[in-house]
Amino acid sequence: MKLMTIFIVSALFNVPAFSHAEAPERPFPYLSNGIFAVSADSNGYPTVTKLSVLGTTIVPFDNAGAGFQMAARSSLGNAYNPTQAGDCTGAASQLVGVNNAWAGAGLGMSASNGFQLAVQPRNYNEPSSCLGTGALLPYQFTFGLTPGDGNSLAKEVLVVDMSITRELGSQVVDLAQTELPSIFPLSSVVPFAYWSSNGTTFHPFTYNGTNDIRRWPYTQNFYVQGEAVMLCTPQSTFCLALYSNETTNMYISHRRGATTDLGLLSLIAGVNGTISDYQTHSARKLLVVGTPSTVSSAISQARLRITDWGDL
Repeated sequence: MKLMTIFIVSALFNVPAFSHAEAPERPFPYLSNGIFAVSADSNGYPTVTKLSVLGTTIVPFDNAGAGFQMAARSSLGNAYNPTQAGDCTGAASQLVGVNNAWAGAGLGMSASNGFQLAVQPRNYNEPSSCLGTGALLPYQFTFGLTPGDGNSLAKEVLVVDMSITRELGSQVVDLAQTELPSIFPLSSVVPFAYWSSNGTTFHPFTYNGTNDIRRWPYTQNFYVQGEAVMLCTPQSTFCLALYSNETTNMYISHRRGATTDLGLLSLIAGVNGTISDYQTHSARKLLVVGTPSTVSSAISQARLRITDWGDL
């Protein structure tokens, strides 16, 4: 996949306000740029419900805890785990607002190119086993996606903008346990793990002598500090990477979904720190696809293009 040239333009980072009185628009949010096709809220869950690349499903909606989304935790960990999609029983979080013509947070994209969701998340409610329906928790999440248009941003790049706002009655957010974002691609498509300290040079991410996650134990997270984690096809003809513009904790995992065998890539919001105030705190990350070399090139070009990566 050939990368388009990215022109250097100043970037703005705006988080629009959503009112609880806003009714979600229909049809459900959808975007396509010829590389990515992404659906959200298509089955009642206020999150990405399918991500395809060049017509191949890469990330299905397996269950409320496995897809493409954001999640936070307090000091109680999995016992207090506001999750964008919903809880361990399958009850959905609350869609508060949706913008189906989001202008890409000031990146110069057409307003028809992206979408943004505002969500009141449920507690996933599974500290060790599922404890039943999780309460809607007093936070507002926003989750926005902007695909590259092949002009101002390469089509192989999907910009992921996320924010967290605490409301009265919420617990303090522990950034060391907060995932911004996590994504569960099919292990049958991209089973081989890699990581990068700088977003440009990737190395095999191995456990017990192999970087094939299908040979890793289920549910164990393998952590590394760096800027990018990536899963690839056996010959690395196609890869999917998550990129952070600064060194952070990241992990890769092998997961048994409700219906499919999955990988997991996640970027952690911070090595330490909290959200203890009631201000909006935001993060901008990248999802990038291609071969390892084109992923590296796309990240390098996007880094020149984007000037504001949020405060998380």
